[in-house]
Amino acid sequence: MPHIYTVGQILELRSAPRHSNRPSGPCEVLSCLPHDKGPVLYRVQSLNERNERVVEEVDLTPSSATKSAAAMAESRFSIAVNRR
Repeated sequence: MPHIYTVGQILELRSAPRHSNRPSGPCEVLSCLPHDKGPVLYRVQSLNERNERVVEEVDLTPSSATKSAAAMAESRFSIAVNRR
C-alpha cells in the first residue's frame, strides 16, 4: 500500500486513544516509513511542540494550516565549510 501523504506536507493529527499524551493539531510529515505489512506509518512533528512521533496514516487528515515564516526559517540550515 503506497503512502498517501508526502514529506513536508502539513496535516492534522488526531489525538491518541486513551493512555497517551499525544496532542491533536497540525503537524508536518518528516518522513514516510517503509513497510511490508501492517499500517502505513509516518514520522511527524507537531507545529506546537518539538517532539517527533511515529503515527499511523489513519490518525492523519489533510489540513489547511501552514507553517509560520519563523518556523520555515528555522527548518532551513546551512553547512559551514572550513578552508585551510
